[in-house]
Amino acid sequence: MRSLIEKVQQAIKKYRMFSPGARIVVGVSGGPDSTTLLHLLFRLKSLYNLHLWGAYLDHQLRGKEVEEEIAWVRRFTSKLKIPVIISSFNVPLLMKKEKLSLEEAARIARYKFLNEVSHKVKANIIAVGHTASDQIETFLLHLLRGSGMQGFCGIPPRRERIIRPLIEVFREEIIEYCREYGLRFCVDSSNKETMFLRNKIRLQLIPYLCQYNPQIKKSILKTIEILREENEYLEKETERIFKSLIEEENEEEIVLNDEEFSSYPVALQRRIIRKAIFQVKGNLRKIQFSHIDSFLKLEKEKGCKRISLPENLLLQRDYGKLSVRKKKDKEASLSSRKLTIPGEVDLPEIGLKLRIEIIYRRPSSFPEGGEEVYLDLDKLKGPLVLRRRLKGDRFRPLGMNGSKKIKDFFIDLKIPREKRDKIPLLVNGERIVWVVGYCLDDHFKITKDTRKVLKIKVLKDGSC
Repeated sequence: MRSLIEKVQQAIKKYRMFSPGARIVVGVSGGPDSTTLLHLLFRLKSLYNLHLWGAYLDHQLRGKEVEEEIAWVRRFTSKLKIPVIISSFNVPLLMKKEKLSLEEAARIARYKFLNEVSHKVKANIIAVGHTASDQIETFLLHLLRGSGMQGFCGIPPRRERIIRPLIEVFREEIIEYCREYGLRFCVDSSNKETMFLRNKIRLQLIPYLCQYNPQIKKSILKTIEILREENEYLEKETERIFKSLIEEENEEEIVLNDEEFSSYPVALQRRIIRKAIFQVKGNLRKIQFSHIDSFLKLEKEKGCKRISLPENLLLQRDYGKLSVRKKKDKEASLSSRKLTIPGEVDLPEIGLKLRIEIIYRRPSSFPEGGEEVYLDLDKLKGPLVLRRRLKGDRFRPLGMNGSKKIKDFFIDLKIPREKRDKIPLLVNGERIVWVVGYCLDDHFKITKDTRKVLKIKVLKDGSC
């Protein structure tokens, strides 16, 4: 049997946790895990030339018990001659404000604090006391709640600057280590409350499973290791494919090629969508399997298919494009305005500018694009007005016999839904004259009898 310090050294090497000379902030709670972690790193200080700091956060969840912990942490770090930074954070308030579970709110507050301390002391590593026992509890927690492979991979031994040197050490070994070195520690009374699912797993489920397989803990750890290795491969493959699918990308939105996306197995599709959401949202908090599964079941029919995600996000399939974007509180839209003939009209809210002029002879040729239009001025009755589309709008596209709904016209052109309200309509009374930038109504076209021509030109192309 290797000693505990040898197991920790092996984990440091195996997962390349830090290099000699590392500056490490150690999360200390006063419990046996963090006490052992700080003591072991203190013993390894000379070997690795380490610079150590302790960091304790009061979550404002317990009363006098916390005062005793703080006093103990001060004594312990003082004995080891390790500086300690102590602070507090109102976790109950964060729970209420962000609608989080107690465990999640405490975790967010804790890592925020540890990162702040590391920046303050210019440390490059944060060490926390998660153990192999925590790994097993996390695995079973995800199994009971339902999870994908990422959840069953447990707690990573290292993630960026955060390391877990005790990740291959069982809690029983830690208690024995504390006895051996005469290390006293504090006991968090909330760890015995079975109202928390994690505690129930630790105190009831794991002992029950051990009756069927005394080696169940080692079996679960082996499963976690296998899943982690396979997940690492799939993550690299997902990253490679994801980059090849990107067509547009900014802070507000990411657009992927849906046709190519659909050619991959569902297992990779789920990962690609999660990655796209992470890119835009910055995290996957509140994103559930059901969100992604519902989206994948959307049929790729004509038109736009979308689902709303938590925290103001949209996941959308639209004419060969797959996108994740942030909803805007107020999408830019057009306010109605009357045109001056001749003259210019500026539409800054949609990035568009129009010039209107009268021509007294019939043009010899007409532009093929939609940025310039010629219409019969004598067919206009009253003022010309620019406005956004309204429900039920119809017009007669140039060259057609019958009328068509504006909505259907946009669908046929595969114009994404979020862009349709940014396309202005030029109207005369109740009739639509021009879908600006796209199509003239057939009634207003120039004929051999036309005497006066109204020319309208898009000077600055924004959304249209």
